[in-house]
This record gives sequence, C-alpha cells and structure tokens, in this order.
Amino acid sequence: MFSAFYIIVIMAFTVQSIPPLIPSIMKDFGISHAQAGLLMSILFLPGVLVSIPAGMLIDRYGARRVGVLSTSLMALGSLLVAISDSYPAALTGRFVFGVGGMIMIPLMPSVISQWFSLEELGLAMGVYGINLPFATLVAFPVVSVLMLDFGWRYPLYLDAALAALSLVVFASLIKEGPLRLKYGKAMKTSQAVRNLEVWKAGGIWGFSFATIFAFTTWFPTLFNKFRGTDPIYANLLASIFMLAGIICVPIYGWILHRIKRRRIILTANFVSVALILGVMPYLPDPAVILAVAVMGASAFMIVPTVMMLPARILGQSAAGTGYGILTACLSLAITTAPPLIGLIIDTTGTLTPSFTGMALFPAAGAITAYVLKVD
Repeated sequence: MFSAFYIIVIMAFTVQSIPPLIPSIMKDFGISHAQAGLLMSILFLPGVLVSIPAGMLIDRYGARRVGVLSTSLMALGSLLVAISDSYPAALTGRFVFGVGGMIMIPLMPSVISQWFSLEELGLAMGVYGINLPFATLVAFPVVSVLMLDFGWRYPLYLDAALAALSLVVFASLIKEGPLRLKYGKAMKTSQAVRNLEVWKAGGIWGFSFATIFAFTTWFPTLFNKFRGTDPIYANLLASIFMLAGIICVPIYGWILHRIKRRRIILTANFVSVALILGVMPYLPDPAVILAVAVMGASAFMIVPTVMMLPARILGQSAAGTGYGILTACLSLAITTAPPLIGLIIDTTGTLTPSFTGMALFPAAGAITAYVLKVD
C-alpha cells in the first residue's frame, strides 16, 4: 500500500506542479488563461479513452505488466515537459505523462483492494486517499520557492527525476494481492461495464475532482490577480484546502465501515462545497482561511467513500474495471474543468463568475450522489 502511495504521490506532485508556474509559463510562451488551463486538463484527456481498457487489462493480466508501461510513460512525459521550448512541446509532454498516469490511477487502488477485505478497505483507502492533498501541500510551496530561486523549469526537472524513481519503486516492490487470486473469476468485465451504480460512482468521482482541480488550479491566480494577494501566500491558502484533506481523510476512512447512509453524507458534503465556493469572492481574508479549510474537509470526505465503491459493487476480481470507469469519468471532468474556468476568467475578468462556475461542479455531484443506490 505504501509503495502504491509513493507512486501516486509522485504523479500528483507532477500534476500539481503546474498551477504555481502558470503566470511564468503564460509570460514565456505568450498564452492565455484558457491555454494555461489546458496544461492541467490535457493530462486527463487520455483517460477518457484508455482508463476502462486499462482496468480490463489489469483484471485480465495483472498489475505488474501494465504498471511498468505506465510508470515508464510518466517518466518520459515529465522529461519532455522539462525540456520543452514551446507551448505545443509542453502540451505533448503532459499528454504522454497523462497516458501513463491515467493507467496508473485505476491500477493502484485495484492492487490495494487485492490486499484488504471489504471490512478493512475503508481504512486502507483512507490512508491511500491522502495522496493528492499531501502531494499538493508539498508541491505548491516547494515549486513556488524553487521557481523564485532558479526559474520555472527547475521544478519540472525535479518532476522528471521523481517519476523515474517511481518506475524503480514499482518494478521492485508492487505485487499482486491474495484476494485477486481467491476471487479471480467472480465477475466478467462485460458485466462490470454494464453496471449502472458503478457509473454513478464514476460521476460522483468526476464532479469531485473537477471541483478540486478547478479550485487548486485557479485559486492562487484569481486571488493574486484580482485581490492583490502575494503569490506565495495565495499558494499557501490553496494548500490549506489540501491540509484539511490530509487530516480528515484517514479519519473518514477509519469510520466508513462504522457508519450508514453514506449516500446522504456524500450529498451533504457536495452541497457544503458548492455553498462555500458561491460566497468565496465576498469573504474577507481571515474568513477565507476558515472557508478553505472547511471546504477541504468536506471535499475530501468524498474520496475514501467513493474509492470503496468499485470493490463493494463489483467485487475485487473486477475492481480494476470499476476503477477504470471512475478514472474515465474523472478524466472527462478534469479535461473540461480547468480550461472552462480559465475561459470564464478570460471572458469576465472578475472573481464572482469564476467561483460561481466552480460551484456548479459540486452542485452536479450532489444530485448524482443523491440518486446512488449503494450505501
């Protein structure tokens, strides 16, 4: 589990190294906010096509073969971004990294589900689920400091080195789990793909991460540009969102198998996030800190809850396909969200429409969670 955690943290660190660099990249490449947002969303574009087939391959052939290819592409893509001399070259590198990453996202939780029973899976996913907030909490200040001291390319070379190390970790340490061998023939992948509830879980997953990535991508830029907030302080404010996730996600994971009515809890957390985003432009600076922390605690309650669902709905034998469906929905949502908010910023040039646009994602998530039939 901790090997899987390291690899996905490195992936998330590389993903989240771009937001602090956006103003410098825009200046050097002469691009718009919407184009800069595409550097985030293009990572997830391959996931729309490769995630479900990758999940099926994981269920059929196991994680080892698929994972070596995935981590190799992540390392190559990171290097291509670091040495890019133009916006199209940087996009190409991010796309290559995205192909590997979109295979890795369903692979890692499917491996974890092979090592833990359904009763233990909530706690396991609670620990694993801090990967994105932890990586972002580290990435935002580290990348900001490195950029100020050495220029915006230096953090990207660090990304490439860490991704290369993740290939070594995967090839050396990741193994198949005993539950996959025990329940290997339980469900056909064709049955898994037709399951409506796992697609609803995918919708919840997509709207959740559309919210998270839209917020973390644009919050520092919005507060710096329209409220005059210092760039490092703005990035630290965004990091509070992730810090709340680090603190809360393991706790949520620990209590998940002890509580019922998870559907209502998911709905309530989405509603909370939507309301906070709606009022964010009107809050004074001290209240922003509290609002971001509460929003992070609410948003990341969703993470371990949804990560349990594929194994619970489909069983461990078809969990790879289930996580592939989640990743495909996530990819579609994140591919759309950052450039859409960037387009709103370019069009309106104000805070309120931008945060209102972000609030629509958790509002849609609340509706999807409410109609989920798995508790």
